[in-house]
Amino acid sequence: MAADSRPLALLGPQHERPTLRDVLDGMGAGGPYVLVSAGWQERESETGRLDAHLGEAVRTLDLWPRCEAAFEADADLRHMMFDRHDRMNELSALYRVRLAAELAAARDLMGRTRPDRADPLVGPSLDLACGALRDLDDLHCSRVGELNEEVFGQAIERESLRAGRAEIAEALAGAGTLLVAGGHVGILYNRMRLFGVREMLPAATPVVGWSAGAMVLTDRILLFHDSPPQGPGDAEFLGPGFGLAPGVVVLPHASRRLDLEHRGRVALLARRLAPELVVALDDGDRLEAGAEGWSGVGARRLTHAGAVDEELMGAGA
Repeated sequence: MAADSRPLALLGPQHERPTLRDVLDGMGAGGPYVLVSAGWQERESETGRLDAHLGEAVRTLDLWPRCEAAFEADADLRHMMFDRHDRMNELSALYRVRLAAELAAARDLMGRTRPDRADPLVGPSLDLACGALRDLDDLHCSRVGELNEEVFGQAIERESLRAGRAEIAEALAGAGTLLVAGGHVGILYNRMRLFGVREMLPAATPVVGWSAGAMVLTDRILLFHDSPPQGPGDAEFLGPGFGLAPGVVVLPHASRRLDLEHRGRVALLARRLAPELVVALDDGDRLEAGAEGWSGVGARRLTHAGAVDEELMGAGA
């Protein structure tokens, strides 16, 4: 369930099969529509296609140009954020050293058993290996969270951000629905955090996010790709998200980025992320929070048995 009573939906990619208009109508979520699209970077103002789909113009918060203007006016803020970027890279490098070893052990053990059957011999060792992965993921997200609290806590006091934050607070106060688009997930999170979008959002305002915009609304942001251009990839956490959609990890473009036919890989990812619900969100898919848990259209959960299951209502692992 969502962290509060606001209507909330997480959508798959919208470029090929846009469903946003239907989802908003089904939720009873109306305008004015305020858009966060900083993940598009320089293209943040290009809302024509979205306006046409919704049948009305959206108001973008312009987080990208606001941030660039603040960097231009405030060299100390720019240095602070670029230093955070360097420290994030170092934390990620340290995380990957252990992650590669822990994943190698877990994959070796998974290859010695069948995920859809209880195995009294291999099972206990595999459970320990998955637990070690969870502990490592938790540690990394905790360290990134501490860094975020330090840096963004200092940045919030900067005079260069004051006017922009005030304008954003006013826009959010008048929003009928907040829309969070995709793009570069790290930049999207950083700009939203820098300008306090989560803190300023009224408690009852409906929120809909798609692709990377869905990812940042969860507790933790998982980066994943089984076969990236640079070679085999390991799923890894970027760090904490905004926690509007707790207890779920969403995987946009899952069918393109993951081998969902490989039962061992699916099972290992689901077990590693337990007890969170792990959900594939492809084109046109949606996941909505309700009183009885999560329900979806098209959205599929990854199970401990290595299956990809469309049964979501009240779903656990």
